[in-house]
Amino acid sequence: MPKSNKQFNSRTYTGQVERELIVGAILILLIVGGGLIALIWGREAFFTALAFFLGALLLAGLVWGFLKVIEIVSRD
Repeated sequence: MPKSNKQFNSRTYTGQVERELIVGAILILLIVGGGLIALIWGREAFFTALAFFLGALLLAGLVWGFLKVIEIVSRD
């Protein structure tokens, strides 16, 4: 098996693992949490919870975007 010429970059690996963990946590929250809400309280409550989940993701995305802009501006 040929050895790759790429060097291991721990920062890239850490960033990749963090992204995978965040996506996994969101999927588990939506699937398990949404499924339990639908099972216990019904379809209407599921759609209401889905709206709140999406609102929370939007808010988190706005905060992330704001912090990313600050990070980019502060580099210069």
